[in-house]
Amino acid sequence: MKHGYLVLSLAAMSFCLPAVLYAQEGGTSFNWKFEEGNKLMEEKLFNQAAEIWSELLATDPENANLNYKLGLSYFSSYNQKSKALPYLEKASQLRKSGSYGGFNQAGYDPFEPRERNAPVEVDYYLGRAYHLNEDFDKADQFYQKFIDEVDPKHSMRALAVRGKEQTANARQLRQNPLGYQVSNVGPVVNGDHPDFSPVLSVDGNALFYTSRRIRPDSSNKTILDPIAGLPFENIYVSYKDRDGNWQAPELLNINPSGAGHLASVNVSADGQTLFIYRDDGGDGNIYESKLVGEVWSDPVLMGSDINTRSWETHGALTADGNTFYFVSNRPGGQGGRDIYRVVRLPNGEWSKAQNIGNVVNTAFDEDGVFIHPNGRTMYFSSLGHNSMGGFDIFMTELKDDGTWTPPQNLGYPLNTVDDDVFFITTADGRRGYFSSDQIGGYGEKDIYFVDLPSEMEAEGLTVLKGYIIPAQGETLPPSTILYVTDKTTGEVKTYKPRQRDGVYVAILPPCREYNLDYRVNDKTVHTEDIFVECESAYQEINKEIYLSPVSLAGPASIVDLPKGAPPGKKEAGEPVKPKDGPPAGVETVVDPKTGKERPLTDAEIKERELKHTAPDATYADEYAKYYAYNAKDIDQEEDRWRKFIDVVAKQITEKGEARIVIEASASKVPTKTFGTNENLSRKRMEDARARLIEAIKARGLDPDKLRLEAVNNLVQGPRYQGDYQNTEKYGKFQYVKLKVR
Repeated sequence: MKHGYLVLSLAAMSFCLPAVLYAQEGGTSFNWKFEEGNKLMEEKLFNQAAEIWSELLATDPENANLNYKLGLSYFSSYNQKSKALPYLEKASQLRKSGSYGGFNQAGYDPFEPRERNAPVEVDYYLGRAYHLNEDFDKADQFYQKFIDEVDPKHSMRALAVRGKEQTANARQLRQNPLGYQVSNVGPVVNGDHPDFSPVLSVDGNALFYTSRRIRPDSSNKTILDPIAGLPFENIYVSYKDRDGNWQAPELLNINPSGAGHLASVNVSADGQTLFIYRDDGGDGNIYESKLVGEVWSDPVLMGSDINTRSWETHGALTADGNTFYFVSNRPGGQGGRDIYRVVRLPNGEWSKAQNIGNVVNTAFDEDGVFIHPNGRTMYFSSLGHNSMGGFDIFMTELKDDGTWTPPQNLGYPLNTVDDDVFFITTADGRRGYFSSDQIGGYGEKDIYFVDLPSEMEAEGLTVLKGYIIPAQGETLPPSTILYVTDKTTGEVKTYKPRQRDGVYVAILPPCREYNLDYRVNDKTVHTEDIFVECESAYQEINKEIYLSPVSLAGPASIVDLPKGAPPGKKEAGEPVKPKDGPPAGVETVVDPKTGKERPLTDAEIKERELKHTAPDATYADEYAKYYAYNAKDIDQEEDRWRKFIDVVAKQITEKGEARIVIEASASKVPTKTFGTNENLSRKRMEDARARLIEAIKARGLDPDKLRLEAVNNLVQGPRYQGDYQNTEKYGKFQYVKLKVR
């Protein structure tokens, strides 16, 4: 918005101005600047207003009103709150109760240049400034002073009462600090501009976030948000390589080329749908965008009554895709912004929105909702409950009867006296990501992670994830699909890997047997049956599926496994959406009415999935070796091992190749020898691979005839309780298995 210079009327010129005013010369008078400062504050341009009040205060340092206006502008700015305290202190000291500038006996007039007194509200803001400075005794003093001086019906009195409650909460939480280890994600993700609102895919390999940085092509360098004085928010994504390093962030193709706010909100469990916030002229709404190949589709407004004329700020989808939680300040809630939910109806549409109730929602604002993949654990931010100041991060659990447990404050030092919002966790619940400007970083806001205690680990959740790896120099076919069939119910679900790196992820309910069918061009490239253990602890099943190095239709060589190279080919530059016809990889059908090709609808895709028949997943033989604690080797002279090698040798001799699957597992008993259980599990897999190659060479056969279909790398079993000698409890999860067909 442009702010032109204003011309004073002749009537205004006839006033007798105080001595501190200097002559008007081309819009430089005290009156003109005073009026302009007020206009900037009305339009919430507090940084710009602060510049004017600072200039005027230099001409009259003992003016309580100017001190108040400068302090309030700093306090209300997005990045200069820390400067407010000395000006609010002086304004409160200079304030004369019941005296308003010597000319106006009716009360304080914020728009009158001759006003030299400060309003009673200065004591509330001074209390809040002390609160942010963690000086709780002085904060209480001025909160109480404000409460005593104002009418019980004053609109800000309840805020001061709430302020005293929060300082009491802060004292208690600070007396019992939790041993959180907070870390900066690092300079690859964080830049010198604000970076915030992290969104992590369930597989942990994609981090979406919002940034005000200058784009790589500098196209937004001169298009600035007038309130912040920085570029508008854009959404970026960074991917991890196989060594766990974040790669250079990429600008999503859906960001507007001109001005406009666009922020990351949530991503679906399969990584195929991104939920975003867009500022539609002040009416914030939630949109969704679909991943097609490597291109995100144009954002579409979410349906039902998720979006209204009110302000919808944030949302989160459950892993099964059947419930969407979101934040709105629509009428009829508990107060301010509340958390609502909609559920998926049989026809695929969303239900009407329902407030999730006053156990979670308060008379104050809630925001930043995140639902864990287990569908029960919710994290959110609130000004209510036992917040220690501003928004604090809370956790609540959905009970079997559909109600929520009383929210638990995540504690200090994760929560601070300022706003703490946008908290998410990894699938195992042991690491949380959040954005903050409270900790020294690379920019005004950075993205951090915190390692959470073991008791916060998710329970009752099994995540199947891994890579589908094409041959060297080739890309993953868009037609690659994983079919997961529940062998008890016959229910079939489909999952598409990310085309850029072949990553896929699925959430599997425990105590069930599944068939996994990996297909390319509707032909099975790998299939197997798995049983998901009934353990209540979090479990991960990692499966790397290898396609043929020649035809993309068969397995790869077991001799040369990738050694930490990124999974899949990375394209340079921004992807371009297809101009004509359906995008590559989208299933289509000829519409009988128009005679033209069109994409399948969700209902048609679902119907096709239900007709899927699980293929034969049997093997010619399976060898299993169960280990003692920290052990990992296979005895070449073991009788059962020699019989397994007989079968492998027979497959090579009769069929020209032997197709192998290696599955290695470690329990959750900590290992100092190997560093992590993940390392131990992989060491067991590598040892089994080496022993198999040695055995085949000893038979005089070519080890290149061993064709690897999949590598399964697991850490599973019950949560460790300090009883490492309980071999019956943990031993069945310490093994390596080799299968051949």
